[in-house]
Amino acid sequence: MAISFFEALRSLLMPSFDSPSMNQRRLLSMVTRDLNRSRHRKWYRIRKQELTEEVGNFFYELYRLSVHAGVSMQNAAESEQLKALAVEFHMDDPLLILKERLEPQVITEYAANLTNEDLSTQVERDIAQFNTAFDMAFIENADRYYNLILMFSQFVIFDFLSLLKEFDPFISERDLNFQPKVRQISAKKVIELIKDFLEISYPLEENQDWATMLNMANQYKENLGITLDEWKRILLQLSLIQTTSILVLIVRHVDHDPVWKSIPRIPREHITDTYRAMVVDAAKTCLDGIIQEREQKQITELLTAVFGPNEVENRMRHYTLEEHEALRKNGLEGYTYALELNYLKTFILDFYKKDLRELFDMCELRGQWIKTDMNRQFTDSFHEVLTDFENFLAFDDSLSIEGSLGAKLRSSLAKNKNQAPIVLSTINDSARKLLESLTESLAGIEVLLKSLCDDQANRANQFIRNWDALETVGTPLKQRFAEVYQRLSDFVNVLHLFQHQVKS
Repeated sequence: MAISFFEALRSLLMPSFDSPSMNQRRLLSMVTRDLNRSRHRKWYRIRKQELTEEVGNFFYELYRLSVHAGVSMQNAAESEQLKALAVEFHMDDPLLILKERLEPQVITEYAANLTNEDLSTQVERDIAQFNTAFDMAFIENADRYYNLILMFSQFVIFDFLSLLKEFDPFISERDLNFQPKVRQISAKKVIELIKDFLEISYPLEENQDWATMLNMANQYKENLGITLDEWKRILLQLSLIQTTSILVLIVRHVDHDPVWKSIPRIPREHITDTYRAMVVDAAKTCLDGIIQEREQKQITELLTAVFGPNEVENRMRHYTLEEHEALRKNGLEGYTYALELNYLKTFILDFYKKDLRELFDMCELRGQWIKTDMNRQFTDSFHEVLTDFENFLAFDDSLSIEGSLGAKLRSSLAKNKNQAPIVLSTINDSARKLLESLTESLAGIEVLLKSLCDDQANRANQFIRNWDALETVGTPLKQRFAEVYQRLSDFVNVLHLFQHQVKS
């Protein structure tokens, strides 16, 4: 019992050799011992926690060798040019040529001699071949050298000057003719800078391919300001202090943290996939732009051929461009197909129900059809367009104040704006379906009318046997058929182009 009492008393009065504080002191004494034994022991005065002139001279030598490169590489980590260079540096000549073919200005140049279809085929084939070249080995190699140049960059742009000014306040930036008067300083003043230095210097190893890295860096900045021999001298200096861990020991001693470790700042950027995507996206954007510009030009030319040079007036009652703009001002998508439907209504009212109907009535009432089923098909197709058009008009009327869709849209705008986009999407979906249905119906009429045009022009008498009897005074029937067919064909092409633009 007495033994237990004395043991308990001793444990209270004397700290255990295994206690955290005792272990801390023991480890710190080991740090002191290692500092005394280090080949760089003259760098640090343990009792005063001071850095000697030798430390200042060491950092000044690194600064002298790297200062000009630091200026060149100041913004390297943010440079898109460097990222592109790092990837292109590893491309062989065929791949570089392929990459140039995907540049927008090059695509624009050779596009002049190709149709849209051939141009799309060519660009898509080049893109597929370009993507295939970026295999795992290529990606890893390009990324590795880019990260190597970032390691170099973060070292040469290190703030040596702030550290050195503690050793000599009069030191001048980038003045290598200046002879600094280095003095001893308190290690605490620069300990955080030394920690930063360790983070960026420890990843640098002599056995890395620095020759290739410097070749890349010199392509990025022509006057880089450092040679391979100078860089190797820096690496040798770093290797010596890493071997002895002198700076780590100093940090541990100053901070009273015997287990402190530096975490190397190792860049692990992945730039190759981003670069590849950038090239491909630029090529696709250029291709789409060329095709859209051509299609818009074609649409303009076709609309002029169909409606003449003057702007087509608004014929819609409710699904209008004015309403479209008003909805857009409320942050909504608006009436997406207002322009297309207005052209469609104008065409059917001014042409389909007039010029084309005259030909239809003439062929239907006066023509002697050889094939009854052909006559029925022509009649059914013609009236199918008119039926679709009735649905079209009913849709437009439904958007009035009293109409079902119009009332629903206005109610959502007034009471529940979150519901308005859903209602508007339903309206536009109905407009799209009407546009598609009438396009398909008119395209069917186009095919049938082409058959009649050819039959009349060639006097083949495969569909109507009495073409001569249908001739009237004035414009020859052949010319009337040709003009009506061409106008219908042009407008069907416009409708197809409209829909293609929407899908794009």
